[in-house]
Amino acid sequence: MRCLAATIAVLALGAGGLVVQGCGDESGGGAAGGGGEPGTGNLQITYIPEPGTKPRQADLVCPATATDVAAACEQVESLTAAFDPVPADQACSQQYGGPEQIVLSGTWAGQPVDTTLTRTNGCEIDRYASLAPVLLPLVGGPGGG
Repeated sequence: MRCLAATIAVLALGAGGLVVQGCGDESGGGAAGGGGEPGTGNLQITYIPEPGTKPRQADLVCPATATDVAAACEQVESLTAAFDPVPADQACSQQYGGPEQIVLSGTWAGQPVDTTLTRTNGCEIDRYASLAPVLLPLVGGPGGG
């Protein structure tokens, strides 16, 4: 892919929209495969600690040359299943983990990514918990929530 440099830019932005889009399998459907090289992408990460607070944002561009960013790229590549929305018919525990949200937009492995990770039920908490330890340090958020 054409991404040759790593960039982490921490910016203050307003809250973004909340849209969920899934990804498919290696046969061409989603973020994990189809149109690009694995481990390549450009993700805009927006962390919203709670409604009404100033979001924090960073861009993750992979492949990366900086060691810490390259490690984040590798970890995100291994966790792309968390980009998938929870199936509508999946039973999830009705627990609330907090108001935090991580909004991801951009591309991964040549496929569009537009998803919001929340902590509104057990299934969503699992998605959030899988990526938060990798993404939150990039935006200066808490250590992985």
